[in-house]
Amino acid sequence: MKYRRLFLPGHSYYLTLVTYRRKPLLVEHIDLLREAFRKSKERYAYHIDAIVILPDHLHMIITPDEPDSYPDIIKQIKRSFVYLLPQSVKDEARHALSPSQYRRGHAGIWQSRYYEHTIRNEKDMMEKMQYMQNNPIKHGWCETWEEWEYSSFVR
Repeated sequence: MKYRRLFLPGHSYYLTLVTYRRKPLLVEHIDLLREAFRKSKERYAYHIDAIVILPDHLHMIITPDEPDSYPDIIKQIKRSFVYLLPQSVKDEARHALSPSQYRRGHAGIWQSRYYEHTIRNEKDMMEKMQYMQNNPIKHGWCETWEEWEYSSFVR
């Protein structure tokens, strides 16, 4: 069975992006990740409803103006982040790749795929937000969600 994404006008999307081999790059290079998001927002119209960034992955809920644009939004964020990283980080990441990954141009920064879920109703939205809010606690990065500064829930 082939996986099909839903592109529904007015809907929000819960997305999870993970670094390659769970390398803890995101918090360490938070300013570059923020710049990657800024660049994506220059190119695509969308609203970030909620976000939490952990060292090796991030969860976000976005509402794009054009529902079929969220794969391009993710691609823009990932590419911009890779581009902005210091060359030494990119070189180190490429050393972990297999020869075939290297030949195909894999950067060794992000996992190729990402998790996507179309938010269907308010209950679904609240469940995803609660999961995101508690994710830093689940992974042992803090004891309360208020302590985790890399989250839209703190604001």
